[in-house]
Amino acid sequence: MQERRSTIEIIKQGEGLSIEFKRIIDSPYKIAKTISSFANTSGGVLLIGVANDSSILGVSSELHELQKLERAASSLIEPSLHLTFSAELLDGRKLLRVEIEESPEKPHYALNEKNQRIIYIRIKDKSVPIPKLLIQGEGDADTEKLLATRHVKSLISYLKSTDTVTARAFSRIINISEKRAERMLNDLAGKQILLKIHKAKPETFSLKWAE
Repeated sequence: MQERRSTIEIIKQGEGLSIEFKRIIDSPYKIAKTISSFANTSGGVLLIGVANDSSILGVSSELHELQKLERAASSLIEPSLHLTFSAELLDGRKLLRVEIEESPEKPHYALNEKNQRIIYIRIKDKSVPIPKLLIQGEGDADTEKLLATRHVKSLISYLKSTDTVTARAFSRIINISEKRAERMLNDLAGKQILLKIHKAKPETFSLKWAE
């Protein structure tokens, strides 16, 4: 069994695949997304009362935060999840520590404000949606064929070790023209396999899902 790390050690490590900090829970829907992504991946620890830069700020009302967590876990996640809570005092400030185990019942769906059911997984320090077409039994034949191609397999392997890719970089990886590489990347973004980062110049893509 893995040894339980102290909250101080977790704060020092910073956010990542299995760690997330929240100053407060501003929405049960948003926290449902985070909780379900941990359960759908490899589990994790959520610290409430800690800023993104690891500053310890504390919570003003433990009850209000717990109510939002309880609503998210029991009403906004399907199947519902059991969470382990503990309150801790650090630097005179109260934090909430929430433990989420990797779930044997995964995948878990999180409901959003439009009552849409979405599966989220953890990639690095982000909770990202898995498109329906990539869920077993819900994919279309064209997409499955695309994912099985040598070029796309090479791209996915590259993006698992590198955050982003441009058309120029992709063209060099698989030895095709930059124009063709750009078309392929846009096609994969259109099928919700890649995420297009609009603000980046040149146009950049990142992986939106993981096996």
